[in-house]
Amino acid sequence: MDIKEKNMSKIDFHVHYLPKAYKEVMLKYYGERPEDSKTPDWDAESHLEAMDCLGISTSMLSLSSPHINFGDKELTKELAREFNEDGAALVKKYPGRFGLFASLPLPDVEDSIAEIQYAMNALHVDGFALPTNTQGVYLGDERLNPIMEELNRYKSFVVIHPNKPSSVPAHVMEGVPIPWLEFFNDTTRTVTNMIIKGTMKRFPDIKFIIPHAGAFLSISADRLSGALQGKTSAYYNNQIKPEDTDVYVTLKGLYYDVAGVCLPRQLPCLMQLVDVEHLLYGSDYPYTSLPACKILADMLNKTELLTDRQRLSIYSENALRLFPRLLKN
Repeated sequence: MDIKEKNMSKIDFHVHYLPKAYKEVMLKYYGERPEDSKTPDWDAESHLEAMDCLGISTSMLSLSSPHINFGDKELTKELAREFNEDGAALVKKYPGRFGLFASLPLPDVEDSIAEIQYAMNALHVDGFALPTNTQGVYLGDERLNPIMEELNRYKSFVVIHPNKPSSVPAHVMEGVPIPWLEFFNDTTRTVTNMIIKGTMKRFPDIKFIIPHAGAFLSISADRLSGALQGKTSAYYNNQIKPEDTDVYVTLKGLYYDVAGVCLPRQLPCLMQLVDVEHLLYGSDYPYTSLPACKILADMLNKTELLTDRQRLSIYSENALRLFPRLLKN
């Protein structure tokens, strides 16, 4: 029986948990449809059933969007601690089935550093989940450098998750859920900002995991590289030194989950820039319904773009190399 006929064990890097208090605070601040999209139902038991259905051995949990900062510094700090402890409790209750990427009370530097230390030393989390922007402060912003320095000190794994952009044009695509397009825009925006600001070079021990097969990064890479190297006439007046960064080397060094509709067009484009060893499975459950997760998983199972060996790498081997603790599960 070949790999495509098996229900291969997968490790899921783009998957979410929704503590009861998280849903309550979403309802309070955003109503029933934050970002023009309904918050899904969720409980641990249903999640485990979905994992079994999809052949997922371990879900590396994180919070989705909107981010927990609603404009109140103290509340943000309290919510980060509460939800991180909720996630750590799930990891403890269901050994081997869950991992955790903790949330931070961004953009506050002092509180975020304290939460990194607590999450690593007391909760023993697997890494951290950072939104593309918080209250309009994007990753790559120099104000966040002390936080990045602390993450670098711990050699942290950081999954990035799109958030609603700090500004969305009025009177265009009205009523269309933010995730449909703006999530890709914001992911591309924040990673591009990090490249331009030299975040990856300055903090080389952080392993960043980019969502949704890199959003628009693979098709914007040539334009960005040309601009930074002064090869594109429209950008001759840029203020960035050409030697500051190599776009292709930077993108090649990042990791990417393949959650969402990455086939038939997006994944081939990404694979021109990135080795398969840097791709990780993602379901985006429960924000992607179980029936939709099945369809997307089936597309990955059947695509001729991937060999069976490459599928095995994406589903589990790459994750086990990054997180050897999962070998014990």
